[in-house]
Amino acid sequence: MRQLPASLESPVGDDETARRALDGALDHIFISPNGTALLLGWLSDEGNGPPVMRLHDGGEVLTFPPTGILRYAREDVADELGVDGYDYGFVALAKLPDGFAPGRVRLEANTSVSIFQVETEPELTSDKRLLDTFLKAIAGIQAHAGREIALNAFLTQAGGAAAIDLFQAHVAVSSAGFHIERFRPRSVARSFVTVLFGSAEPVMMQPVLFRSAGIDFGEWIYVCNSPADAQAALRYARLISDLWDVSISVILVNDNVGFGAANNLAVAAAASDTIVLVNPDVYPIAEYAALLKEGFVREKPDMVLRGGLLFYDPDNLMHSGMYLDDDIFVMNHGVNGADAVKASSCCRLLRVEHYDKGVPFSPGAWKTSMPATAVTGAFMTFERGAFEKLGGFSGDYIYGHYEDADLCLRWAQHNKQVQIDPALRLVHLEGQGAKAHGAEYSGAALANRFFFTARHGAFFEGHRQSLGRKKRMRELAFRI
Repeated sequence: MRQLPASLESPVGDDETARRALDGALDHIFISPNGTALLLGWLSDEGNGPPVMRLHDGGEVLTFPPTGILRYAREDVADELGVDGYDYGFVALAKLPDGFAPGRVRLEANTSVSIFQVETEPELTSDKRLLDTFLKAIAGIQAHAGREIALNAFLTQAGGAAAIDLFQAHVAVSSAGFHIERFRPRSVARSFVTVLFGSAEPVMMQPVLFRSAGIDFGEWIYVCNSPADAQAALRYARLISDLWDVSISVILVNDNVGFGAANNLAVAAAASDTIVLVNPDVYPIAEYAALLKEGFVREKPDMVLRGGLLFYDPDNLMHSGMYLDDDIFVMNHGVNGADAVKASSCCRLLRVEHYDKGVPFSPGAWKTSMPATAVTGAFMTFERGAFEKLGGFSGDYIYGHYEDADLCLRWAQHNKQVQIDPALRLVHLEGQGAKAHGAEYSGAALANRFFFTARHGAFFEGHRQSLGRKKRMRELAFRI
């Protein structure tokens, strides 16, 4: 067990009654350039009520908001103390006040009857490393009240707001002064956009396969989200543009800025106003190439956001639009009780699902375009003006997941249509386009689900109630 310094063991309260020293440890403290502090540790404060946590630099004081502190189960601490059923661990995330000096600091955690104090030197680190450390910390947590209950109270309030602010600071730094290299630039009718992460090989394959299928993509813009692949992306782009006389541009950023921000950069740099977003694992299907070509050149309304039919193979669908459903999570009233988590006894989380996943394709069911709740960011096409009027992809989703559904819902809410065009048929090698392996990406996807629900949950619930519970699931998911 971590021992407190003797000079801090017996603090005196306002009533001059000594409070007992609280067992605990500050395992790590990180501070990043944008002024975010991340604290990881544990406190044996069972039965004392939630602690008030303050960080002092000798002058300025950061008082962590209660919803900026996530409590979670620590089996190692419970085994050492011999008492189970409490969330001893804590993750605290907040922005430091202006003027806070990141030198030697003192952490205080106060309850009504006890206090924990420790002095330490913070580790100064980059915004991205602090962010990734935080995301890894939340990716696998468990809590006695329920994992989703604890995360909901944290991510939908102060903790989530601090994480989003941190990610946006990272994106601003990593995209500032981005480099764009254009090979064989020319006037084009449409711009294809692909975000690369973990591999530059699609640059060698996608333009060739689309061109071989007779698809005039105009220009192709690749955004390289992994600096380690930058030189390969440039080399492949130059090679393919020369061999096939096609226009390819490569945008290089300083670090992974995520799916939404990367696409926003590319759309702003596009040479045309017609944009086609294509995942690096999406390719034409020979049997449907003529239909795909016709779908691209057909005139369409400027305000429509279109998706297509994505296939596992020519006979089996992978995706024909997306719908929303939700899951309910109920608080577990264990030893911790409701006092440990200041939240409602249950929460609902939205979930994005694909229609017709793995279903044999029936051409007769797809003769005309159909309205959709949402289409996947793996393939969508739109006019730049309508996209930019909405502000593009939201910067509130960390790295990736849910920003495509968010865009579609905002698009529909602003009196624009979201449709599936059955002429746009492509194969999607699901999950093969990026190599985003790591607990930080699992943590980001987890956090984004809470961010998405906080933004669109009321809208979803209103549509569900208006449709009634006797509607089919496809209607219950409010295909707009």
